[in-house]
Amino acid sequence: MGAALESGAAPSTKPSFKTRFKAWWEGYDLDAPAVAPAPEPVLGPVAEAPPEPVPPLEQPYIKIAQYIWGESLTGPGGAAAVLTLVKPFALDPSMTVMDFGAGLGGGTRAVSGEFGVWVNGFEPDAIMAAGGQELSVKKGAKKAEIKPCTVQDFQPKAATYDCIYSSEALYAVQEKEKLLGSFERALKARGQVALTDFVRTPGTKADDPRLKDFVTRGGKPGHFWLNDDYLSKMKGLKFDVRVDEDLTATYRTNIIEAWVNFTQDAAATAAARAHPDELVAEVALWTKRVAAIDSGALQLRRYYAIKMGSTKSS
Repeated sequence: MGAALESGAAPSTKPSFKTRFKAWWEGYDLDAPAVAPAPEPVLGPVAEAPPEPVPPLEQPYIKIAQYIWGESLTGPGGAAAVLTLVKPFALDPSMTVMDFGAGLGGGTRAVSGEFGVWVNGFEPDAIMAAGGQELSVKKGAKKAEIKPCTVQDFQPKAATYDCIYSSEALYAVQEKEKLLGSFERALKARGQVALTDFVRTPGTKADDPRLKDFVTRGGKPGHFWLNDDYLSKMKGLKFDVRVDEDLTATYRTNIIEAWVNFTQDAAATAAARAHPDELVAEVALWTKRVAAIDSGALQLRRYYAIKMGSTKSS
């Protein structure tokens, strides 16, 4: 009877030594009350970290421009063209100068360094302006500061500058007369202005299809005056225009020479291949510009003028 009872007893639930040893070895407590496993967390989509901002001088379109045109440059001519443009100013260290459309500041620093003058460079492309200022800091060009500006609201302080110059920038401005008026107000008495800009050739209308592809680097359309428009508008702003010169042939030559030099520079072309989209865009931009010039629709002209008096709006 006892044996039968013993044999029918419930088997021991005490874990074996082997089981206990394994628990001790692996660090868990067999005597702890069982706890239901925590449910697996439901994971939503993993949010991607925002990309790191690209520094101005590492922007592909800025790097491509410098591979083709040279360090600190975004177009043909280089420092030599800017120094020629400002030659009539007869600059000296006592003078203050504005460079409108300064780009990366290559010309700004060339003028400041050559004549020891303060040059305030203004550039509508904020990224390019930041890159230009970074270059001025790196090169120790304290008298060549590059600042971003908004063309529509550009109102520099009156009677501040002895001279103002601009290289191939005003064609992108729709309200050119308003901008020229801001130049006139910013100049001191007998202040000087020198600029180069693209103009329509006589007989070419503003809506001529040959002009539609001549756009800014950012793809915005150009706004082109006739040469006579420039002369009459500047006269209306009390500027005495002393020089009105056609620079088209020289400008075209500078474009072609820069591209030839680029294609023959193994290091520059190899570096540019890292940014194929931007390289193709730069090629297209300048191909269309040369086509517009070769069609006879556009000229590049240089103007030099002296402020003769105050306008009613000054």
